[in-house]
This record gives sequence, C-alpha cells and structure tokens, in this order.
Amino acid sequence: MADDTEISAAEEKGGKKNLIMFAVVLLVAVGGSVGGTMFFLNDSSAPAEVAETTDNNQPQQAIYYNMRPPYVINYLTGTKPRYLQAEFSIMSRDPEVIEAVIAHMPLIRSEIVGFLTEQNFLELQTQEGKEVVRKGIVGLINNALVQHDMGPGVESALITNFVLQ
Repeated sequence: MADDTEISAAEEKGGKKNLIMFAVVLLVAVGGSVGGTMFFLNDSSAPAEVAETTDNNQPQQAIYYNMRPPYVINYLTGTKPRYLQAEFSIMSRDPEVIEAVIAHMPLIRSEIVGFLTEQNFLELQTQEGKEVVRKGIVGLINNALVQHDMGPGVESALITNFVLQ
C-alpha cells in the first residue's frame, strides 16, 4: 500500500512539472508569435529615414512618408466599370516638409483623388501613364505646401502599390 501512495505522489509531482513546462513553452511560443507579428507589421506610415550624402560629404537624410490609406478610384470605360487602387510614398529631405504634408493631408488627399479621377484608365496601364501620375502627385503636394507658406520640398513620389482592374 505504501508503494501505491509513493507512486501516486511521484506521478503528481511529475504531472505538475509537465504542466509547468507546457505552460512555459506555450508562453514563449505566444510571445515569439506576438513579437514576430509586431516586427513584420510595424507602422510603415511613420517616416523612415535613409542616409545620403550632400555636396560637402555630410550625410543628409532622405525621409519617406507612406500616404495611407490607399487611394481607390472608380472609372467607367465604355460600359465596364473599372477601378484603380494605388498607394504612394513621398520623399523629402526636410522633416518640416513631412510634418506639413501630414498637417495638410485632407487637402492633399482631395487634390490627389481629383487628379487620379481625371486620368485616362487606358493610359494608366502604360509606364508613361504611371510616370505622369508620379510627377503629378509631386506637383500637387508641392503646390499645396506653397499655398500654406511652405516652400516646395517633396522631391519624389514613389508608387508602392498600383492595381488596375
């Protein structure tokens, strides 16, 4: 009988050890999953900086700002409804320009939506059409900045997503 109680006590201790080990492994797995998800889904709308050099060899930062959410534009070609979904990032070397773009984002988004709506859907399918859009967005943003007593400071617009259907 004494052997039975010793075995059940040993089984309880082993069972508790296994339960604790399982809980620790589970917590590490969940923590790794959450950490990995946060790493891969970091906030890409925050300005990112990349070093470049100036004429006097001092590093000057290129600052990129992702203009989210994506732009979705409806077109009608003949009798078929079509649409464009596009995302853009802008590049400047002046943090104040990025701050001004963020401050005036409703105006800038409205201007870009109007500009994209005026484009010919068939021309958007060509590289030349995409280049017109890219340059047009730079011009629209710089015009909005000039209207609000800020000099033009956006150097480039980058197409990060462009879906035509």
